[in-house]
Amino acid sequence: MEKYQEITEYSTKNLIGMGFIITVLVSWLAIERESYVGGNVSYLGIGYILFFSCILIWRYAVRYTYILTDQELRITSRFLWFSPTIVIPLNSIETYSKRYVKQYFKRAGMSRYIYRYSSGDGRTIRIVIFKDKGKLSAVLFKVSDQFMEKIRFKIGEGS
Repeated sequence: MEKYQEITEYSTKNLIGMGFIITVLVSWLAIERESYVGGNVSYLGIGYILFFSCILIWRYAVRYTYILTDQELRITSRFLWFSPTIVIPLNSIETYSKRYVKQYFKRAGMSRYIYRYSSGDGRTIRIVIFKDKGKLSAVLFKVSDQFMEKIRFKIGEGS
């Protein structure tokens, strides 16, 4: 069984953006702390800080492993002790694209979109459309052109 694998690659530009967001959240936390010390507690402000911190962790701290075998495309998310995996059999793939164009794929009638990429990854968003229980579904992920060529070859368009 031949296997090709890629892991999330963080880009410096996206990590600088994350650093800016962290700076804003820490500043906001300092402002809320001053309000708390002054006797003016803002539970909504604290809730927003927690909410945006969780989104930041979800979008940047989760690492993804993309594995392509002879039979399937397997995408594993890794964060702390959580490791959910999505498995897409290659024979259920309807189509794919090296670039995700939102308007085109929204009109195609997808029943669900599965996002499996880190915002810290600097690569292009790719899309694979597949049949899941008789309905069209799409998975969005970030891999190299080489990985997409391997997918193209595996599903029979390259032979």
